[in-house]
Amino acid sequence: MATAGVAALVCYITATLPPRTVTLEGALPRTTVFGGYHIHTVRSDGSGTPDDVAAAAARSGLAFVILTDHGDGTRPPDPPTYRRGVLCLDAVEINTLAGHLVALGLTTAAPYPLAGEARDVIDDVHRLGGWAVIAHPDSPNPALRWRDWTVPYDGIEWLNADSEWRGHGVPDLVGTALRALVRPPEAIASLFKRPTRTLQRWDAVNQLRPVVALAALDAHARLAWQGTAEPRQRTLVARPTYEDMFRTLVQGVVLDAPLSGDAESDAAHLLAAIESGRTFSVVRAFAGPVTLDYTARQAGQTVAMGGRLPEMGAASFRAAVPQAPGVDVELIEGARVVTRGKGIVELNGPPSPGSYRVEVHFPGFDIPWIVSNPIYADLPVPGPTAVPAPAAAPNEPLDVDRATWRVEHDASSSATITADAGMMSLAFTLGSGAPAGQYTAAVTDVNSADAFDGVRFTVRADRPMRVSVQLRLLGSQRWRRSVYVDRTARSVVVHLDEFEPVETTSTLRPNAARVRSLLFVIDTLNTAPGTAGTLILSGISLTKAPNLDSVR
Repeated sequence: MATAGVAALVCYITATLPPRTVTLEGALPRTTVFGGYHIHTVRSDGSGTPDDVAAAAARSGLAFVILTDHGDGTRPPDPPTYRRGVLCLDAVEINTLAGHLVALGLTTAAPYPLAGEARDVIDDVHRLGGWAVIAHPDSPNPALRWRDWTVPYDGIEWLNADSEWRGHGVPDLVGTALRALVRPPEAIASLFKRPTRTLQRWDAVNQLRPVVALAALDAHARLAWQGTAEPRQRTLVARPTYEDMFRTLVQGVVLDAPLSGDAESDAAHLLAAIESGRTFSVVRAFAGPVTLDYTARQAGQTVAMGGRLPEMGAASFRAAVPQAPGVDVELIEGARVVTRGKGIVELNGPPSPGSYRVEVHFPGFDIPWIVSNPIYADLPVPGPTAVPAPAAAPNEPLDVDRATWRVEHDASSSATITADAGMMSLAFTLGSGAPAGQYTAAVTDVNSADAFDGVRFTVRADRPMRVSVQLRLLGSQRWRRSVYVDRTARSVVVHLDEFEPVETTSTLRPNAARVRSLLFVIDTLNTAPGTAGTLILSGISLTKAPNLDSVR
């Protein structure tokens, strides 16, 4: 009976095996390198060390890996290094209130924990010289799904391998696990479905500004005892392995010159190419090795992926897959297929304004085999966002006097207020130990006779940090807005429509008539337990827009 069961199981696995990976012929250019992006190690919720990851990447023929362990940015990133001949880059996956994002290109530790509103975390990442990629944006798990599309993110994961299995039921996953005993990469890729919603989001934002898309392995090399918890704490089995994942999905990067072997310069070269969009994704489990040649020509210039045409005159686009002349190649503008061909696609003439990217489809699969980043035509040139000076609006000064301000803090923390010549100092010490709600705050009552639309103040601190400006309403509901401060005094205006609720989610904004207290709070969201410091405030007032009375 047992023998018959085993025979039936073998027959089932054999009959349902996905197609074997097709091996393609043809040399690849030395300036195109392949690697794995979004990988977790034992430093967070992965099962292997960085050396284990590098060894698996080397066996898989990869040139680089980007490690993205969970964290808050306060761990100094490891410097770029070659392990087993593989360039290893250290990034971090940060948990924000809108979801997870990957910070690439950080070279130093953040001076305080990066957390909170996504706009603030991205602002901090940019300040530290990095750039931010939205992770698993449309995950089937609502807790992992991205929730704020208004923030200035730099990249997006158009595909996330860890998200793909979450959309399948237990029978599918059990069958996939059995087939993975024979063909692991092919079995993993069989779970991939076209992420239509994510591609739509990417196409839409690319009509406004360039955003780089990457294919994420999100590799942990572990099946968890509690698979829906993040981070997953218990390893049931160390599968799928890092090597299985590296043979499933890769990110190709087009460089100006081959890697030199110097880790620091190669890392800068590689990250610059990825950030500029000279990168494409390949579902390696379908077929490989393969490269994508995609450029545009205009006015004697060659424009690579991620680049923009110098003008709106006649241009020629060309995309080719030299190793697979019979596959379907599509040139897509927005969400519209402009033209298609077999193994090669070309478009000649003046293009319409927009972003032009390439999808290559391997026979028998719904999800694209290869996805390029776009070449842009007539999009606004990105530049620094101007930060407007605080508006010169009427205001209602709040006394900066020791008698009008008080301290609030938890039992383990302490703070004192001193005031002199219109300036208030809050000297604070957060309680030590694990984060457990430690906080200190300078608080004053608000009894505004008139409606107001914001809070104005000048602020500095003895170190880089974030302070939470909060309003406490009648009934104790609180609203907050995080503000970056350092040793340089800054004049800040926080408008009511910028505040977010602390305890609940709401599309409304605080009602000025119900505000009872103004608080400047230091807590463990952005400050490590045990931290001591000083916050210095002056010129605190409630602002009133000139036309506020007309809309009351």
